[in-house]
Amino acid sequence: MEMANSGKSRRGVLAGGRRRWENLGIDLLALIFSRIGIADRIAGVPYVCKSWWRASRDPFCWRSLDFREWDDISRRLGCERDCHIDCDDLLVHAITRSKEFIDSVHLPYFADIFDLEHLSNKCPELLYFSIENPDLSVDEFCKHIGKFKFLNGMAVDQSLICHQVLQLVNQCCEYFSELEVFSDEMDKQMASIICECLPKLRKLLITNCRVSRDAILTLLGGLKEIEYLDISGYELSGITSEVIEKASHLKVFRWDSMYDLGEFEYCSHCEEDYFFQSPCECVMVQQVMEWLVNHP
Repeated sequence: MEMANSGKSRRGVLAGGRRRWENLGIDLLALIFSRIGIADRIAGVPYVCKSWWRASRDPFCWRSLDFREWDDISRRLGCERDCHIDCDDLLVHAITRSKEFIDSVHLPYFADIFDLEHLSNKCPELLYFSIENPDLSVDEFCKHIGKFKFLNGMAVDQSLICHQVLQLVNQCCEYFSELEVFSDEMDKQMASIICECLPKLRKLLITNCRVSRDAILTLLGGLKEIEYLDISGYELSGITSEVIEKASHLKVFRWDSMYDLGEFEYCSHCEEDYFFQSPCECVMVQQVMEWLVNHP
């Protein structure tokens, strides 16, 4: 009997013992689909087969939402109305699918205070949100941020990096530990506000921003529990041996500077002239050696 059936595949199993995609468990499919784009979850996955359709309706499939690539999402879904209206409808659809239990949401560039209000009312257990709009009212923002009692992190514009907002976050969000700031420039004053209001911050991202040396040192000295610091992409070179030494305790420290990118023409270390986009070897060697000494 075994020999007679050895050349045949069981239902739902390919030759060689591999399972068919459509016969994977709903939980596993939902986990996979939660990692693909919103447009595919709405207009792609449900139309492949019945098992994928069932998985696409699993609440777990909708616990992470990313609307940042709105132009592509709206094109693929055929959105033709005002972007605010279309996005609001999609957000409502996703929240309904998740049964109002969402872990994280990255809102599009045009998202406003009404989107945040909707999230605070429908998803008070939200863990993370990102909203880039620089025109949000501080007072209106504060009305809603306090409702997210389990908030772990947020990404906001520099206009919201003030005592009023961050102190409220520190008071109302017991588990808050991650902050990303959308900014063109960060000085010592802004860095000090972050340190004063969020002393237990563990992860901080300030990318593609002009960060002064004093601001970097303030962050490294004031945030005693910081483990992850990303200041990559900034335009001014504030990375010195002092900065490297103070950052040596971090688990992750991401940075680059004018020296790394080659964005300078004169090296004060060896007094040699260099062309644009040709980094000075003496500086690179010095930085690498200093970093290795502090990370045996």
